[in-house]
Amino acid sequence: LQPQPPAPGASKTQQTLPISIIRNMKTSSDCCKIVILYGIGGLSDVGRHAILAALEKKEPAIDKITVITEYPEKLEEKNWECNCPGGHTNPFNDPDTASRLEMVKIDTWKNDQPNLSKHFVGASAVVSCLGHRQPGWKHKELIKRGLIAYDGNRQVIAAMEEAKVDRVVAISSFALNGDKSWPHLASRLMAFLFKTFMRKSGKDLKKMEDAYIQSSLDYLFVKPVGIGEEVVPTGMYYLQEPGNKKDMVGGNMGKLDTALFMIDEAVNPTLHRCSQTVGAKPGTPI
Repeated sequence: LQPQPPAPGASKTQQTLPISIIRNMKTSSDCCKIVILYGIGGLSDVGRHAILAALEKKEPAIDKITVITEYPEKLEEKNWECNCPGGHTNPFNDPDTASRLEMVKIDTWKNDQPNLSKHFVGASAVVSCLGHRQPGWKHKELIKRGLIAYDGNRQVIAAMEEAKVDRVVAISSFALNGDKSWPHLASRLMAFLFKTFMRKSGKDLKKMEDAYIQSSLDYLFVKPVGIGEEVVPTGMYYLQEPGNKKDMVGGNMGKLDTALFMIDEAVNPTLHRCSQTVGAKPGTPI
């Protein structure tokens, strides 16, 4: 699948980077290893798909992919809570890709993970898909074990700083903390949910964002629109220009399409120390 260039008017706003980050940033030709983290819940499902997107990345090719998760068994599931044609198989079981993959299983991000930084040494970038934006009524484990956006990423930040890795692309959510970059009615609804039924998950994601903002890392928060389980990926993504009502991104996109964008920005970064709302083709209904 090949990603679609950003939609007309796509936001490219970048903040000035600290000199230390500019000095240590690696070019795309230097990329040989990335670290991917995933948990449970809709946003975290994108992390599983990021493994596939990283394996397919050509420019540059990614030689080594370290996966850190509490749930390596979820890669054995055929349905990754998505509508990808044909379902999925565990890439660790594929002889054509297994040699490029490393699995690191942890017990829980609620506990400190000793020596975590050793798994980040030599990485060019990190793709972090921890946490979710669900109320957890149906699946209680989403509240008991899934609220790890902050607990996990605070440890990721420390490990990256110790291993001298600067680039991180972390998943978050549109409409979080008053975000109005996607001027759709659904943003108002999501903002209401973050203040009521999804207050815990919203608070978790907000604490995660604050931790990255307070760090010196070169972060990008990716805020996907939709990512419903019924959506068939198209191999395209579109970037929302904040407040642009004329060219609003479509209201639902595939999890694999979100992963494609995250991998592209991890190894060929264009957006620095900011957020980006990403969605489907303009006109796609939610």
